Amino acid sequence: MHPLTLPETWFSLDSEQFTKLRSDVAQWIKGESSLTVKIKELGIAFNVAVLAQTTLPNRALLHPALPSQEGSALFREVLLQQGDVPLVYAQTIMPDTTTTGTETMLTELGNQSLGQVLFQSPQAIRGDIEFAEVTSTSQLGLYIQQELQQTINEPCYIRRSLFHLNRKPLLVCECFLPSLFQ
Repeated sequence: MHPLTLPETWFSLDSEQFTKLRSDVAQWIKGESSLTVKIKELGIAFNVAVLAQTTLPNRALLHPALPSQEGSALFREVLLQQGDVPLVYAQTIMPDTTTTGTETMLTELGNQSLGQVLFQSPQAIRGDIEFAEVTSTSQLGLYIQQELQQTINEPCYIRRSLFHLNRKPLLVCECFLPSLFQ
């Protein structure tokens, strides 16, 4: 089941689709700061639950936003939680070439937030933010409803950004779960 398949159609923040979003959803999608920090500001104990971390072939169909499609990549999936309530599902794809040298530590994050690493490093550069709708019948939508027990009554959205850490790419995708807006 892991890694979960993500949407195929993505939109930029200057698209017509973005202008149609609820303002609270749009604020989370376009936010350039760390989600870790934003969730910690909500109050209750923040934690990261690791769902899966595995190395798989770096296939173009899974992540066309990555510049390199060769070799393999580390897929890391986590939930950003407030107490025991998942607020964000995150999937990060790191090509093998990214997790070498000083960036080897990315393979050993455990329950540490990737955002803490990226947003504390002056060597991290974030690319454009794109977003997509997660349908209730998609693999991710079914996971949210069946495994996380969160009903998708209103559209659910995911964003992605291509980061470069010391000029090494990693794709960070973050899905805003229904519980974030309750």
